[in-house]
Amino acid sequence: MSRARRLTPRLWAAAAVTIAATSAAALTAPPAAADSDQCPNGSFCVWEQSSYRGDFRHYTGSNPNVGNYMNDRMTSYWNRTGRTVSVYEHSNYVGCMFSIAPGGSEAAVASHFNDKMTSLRVGSGC
Repeated sequence: MSRARRLTPRLWAAAAVTIAATSAAALTAPPAAADSDQCPNGSFCVWEQSSYRGDFRHYTGSNPNVGNYMNDRMTSYWNRTGRTVSVYEHSNYVGCMFSIAPGGSEAAVASHFNDKMTSLRVGSGC
């Protein structure tokens, strides 16, 4: 058997190990951080998808209804208002789900809160 034929299985084995290692690293990578360029200082920012991805909106004050675009679509958030923000399941601040301290963020809200925000209040807790 020629030397070239003996190396080929070794090269395939090395390639398989490299691919497996790369795949494992991708699976254990931490979620992306919120992008301060996208979320302006002084805003409460929400994203439609986890890890601060997808469609995005930011709010600078209380909002009795977040509007049709983001209604029941929040999956991740970042509070850059400097004040506590409360998130509500229904319009007009009904059904408080949770409050977020200044600087608080979550790459993926708990499943029972996912896609349920309808209103938010800046400056008060539940």
